[in-house]
Amino acid sequence: MRQQIFLFIGLTVLLSHLCIVASAQSDDVEWLDAEEYTLYWGDEVNHSGYLIKAEDFSPAKPIDVETDYVMLTINSVYGDSWGAILSNNTVGLTNNSVFDDRLNITAIEIITGNDIPAPYTVLSVAVSNSTGSIPKIVKKIDATFEFDEKFSDEIYMGERAYYILDITHMEPEPVDSVTIKAVLPDGLVFDPDSDGVWNYSFNSYGTKTLQYSVKALKPGTYEINGTLINAELNERVYSKEMNSSTLVVHGPDIKVSKTLDAYSVNLNENVNMTVDVVNEGDRAAYISLTDQLPVGGKIISGVMGGSLVLHPDSTFSVEYTVQMDKGGEIIIPSAVVKFVDSNEYSGTSYSKKILLEVIDPDVVVATSAGSGDIEDDVDYTEETVVTDESSNQTQESLEPEEDHGKLQFLYDILDKITEFLSNTKDKIL
Repeated sequence: MRQQIFLFIGLTVLLSHLCIVASAQSDDVEWLDAEEYTLYWGDEVNHSGYLIKAEDFSPAKPIDVETDYVMLTINSVYGDSWGAILSNNTVGLTNNSVFDDRLNITAIEIITGNDIPAPYTVLSVAVSNSTGSIPKIVKKIDATFEFDEKFSDEIYMGERAYYILDITHMEPEPVDSVTIKAVLPDGLVFDPDSDGVWNYSFNSYGTKTLQYSVKALKPGTYEINGTLINAELNERVYSKEMNSSTLVVHGPDIKVSKTLDAYSVNLNENVNMTVDVVNEGDRAAYISLTDQLPVGGKIISGVMGGSLVLHPDSTFSVEYTVQMDKGGEIIIPSAVVKFVDSNEYSGTSYSKKILLEVIDPDVVVATSAGSGDIEDDVDYTEETVVTDESSNQTQESLEPEEDHGKLQFLYDILDKITEFLSNTKDKIL
C-alpha cells in the first residue's frame, strides 16, 4: 500500500510542479469567491462540477507534524481528471495547485496523528470567472459515435415520409450493442409495419445506416419526438436523444355526422334529420353525399344528399324529415360521403349509426330508449310480444290433472282407447 502511495506521490509531485508553473503564469486570472471545505479521509465534495476527493494522507505520527500532506484526486464533468499532493511545510510540495486556469485549490490545514479518529484537511476552492477557459462538454456517446439524420418535413396524404440516420463509429474498439428506438405520435404509422426498435453492432470504425418510412392516417401537423439511442460501452449504457421534428401532411380531411331532433318518437310521428359534412384538412375535395331511409321510414320533405367542391374549413349540410311507420328500436343507417381531390387522393367517410325508439301504443315491449350513436358491430334482437290470449292458453295448459288414486291405471287405458278411436274416425272420414 505504501509503495503505491510513494509512486502516487512521485507522479503527483511532477503534476504539482506543472500546476505551480501554471499558477505562476496565470496571475491575471480572475477567480470567483472561494469556498472552504473540510474533507476527512475518503470524503468527496462537488464544487461547480469538479469532484474533489481526499484520497489519502501522510502516515500518522504520535502527534501532528507540520510536514503532513494530503493526496487529492479531481474529476470534472467536462471529462478531465487530475491528481495533486498539497503540503504546507514539505520541501518540493506546495499548498496550492491551479488546474488549466480553471480550478484553484489551496490546503489551509492538514491534520493527521494517532490521537484523532481520522486525518482531515481544510481546503479553499475557487473557479475561474472566465467561461472561455471551460471546455465544451462532450458526452461519452458523442465521443464514440457521429450521428447524422435526415427526415421529411412535408408530404401529401398517401405519400411516405422518410427518416435516415447515418451512424459512424469513431473508435477502434468494437461495440456489441446499440439500440435505436423511434416513437410515433397518434396518426402516424410505420410503412412497412415495424415495432420501431432496431439493434446494431459496430466493428472498428464501422458505419451503419438506419432508414424507415411512415404514413399518415389523416392530414395534419405532427410533432415527432427525437429518436432514442442507447449504446453499451465498457459495460455501461449511454443514452442520447436526437432532435425532434415536425411533419406536415397535406390533404382533405372529410368528417360526416348525422343528428336527430329526437331519439324517441311515437308511431307515425316525424323525425327531423341533419347531416353535416366538414372538411378539416387543408386541401379542397369534390364530395358526394348519399343517405338512406331507415326501415319503416318515408321522406316527407327535404333532400338526402348532394355533391359539390368542399373547401378547407367549410361545411355542407342537408336536412330532411322522415315519418316513422314501424315501431320498435330502429337503426338509423350511416350517411356516406365519397371524396376525391385534385391530387387524386380519394376516400370514403361514414357517420355513426343511431338508435331511434319508435313507440307503438298498441304494443308494450321492453326498450332501451334510443339515445344516440351505436357501434356498427352491435347486434340487435327483436323481442317477442306475448298477448293476453296466448297467456290464457298457457295458463290452462299448466293446470294440474285430476288424480284418480288406485284406479288411475284404468283411466289411463280409457284415455288411450278414446285417442285410438278418435284417430281411426279421422282416417275414415
